[in-house]
Amino acid sequence: MRFNLNTILLAILAVLTIVFLIPAENRNTLTAPHTLSIPGLGVSQSVPVGTYLLVGWLLTAVLFALVNTFSRLRREADSARILRDMESLRSNLDKAEGSRFAELQAYLERRLGEIQSQVAAQGSGAAGGTARLDTLRNELAADIGQLDHYLKRKLGE
Repeated sequence: MRFNLNTILLAILAVLTIVFLIPAENRNTLTAPHTLSIPGLGVSQSVPVGTYLLVGWLLTAVLFALVNTFSRLRREADSARILRDMESLRSNLDKAEGSRFAELQAYLERRLGEIQSQVAAQGSGAAGGTARLDTLRNELAADIGQLDHYLKRKLGE
């Protein structure tokens, strides 16, 4: 469990208050009667001012602790809300990224199909061109063979 500095200070002050109240002579100091003058209310005799101050301090400390706790809870709630918003934003971005990847994959597959069909068309044209080249080579070899035979016959070899 993690304690913040305000909680630690409040605990130290509470311990000091208890230590102050334990000795009997200090209890007499807190409960000793004093004359108290409050503007608008008049003057009161035999009022234990020390006790009132102690109770006032304790009420102020408890109020401080409540305000501090409320502030911390509010901060944690805001953090949780921000984390939820960030998680929903991340999931939306992941969905958008997934759709972009699907779109890119479809485009690449379509383009690959086009390229393969072009290569196949060139391949079939190349196969026909190769057959034509073989035919031309054979005809040329036959023509060169006839020309060689003719020259050998004419030159008398």
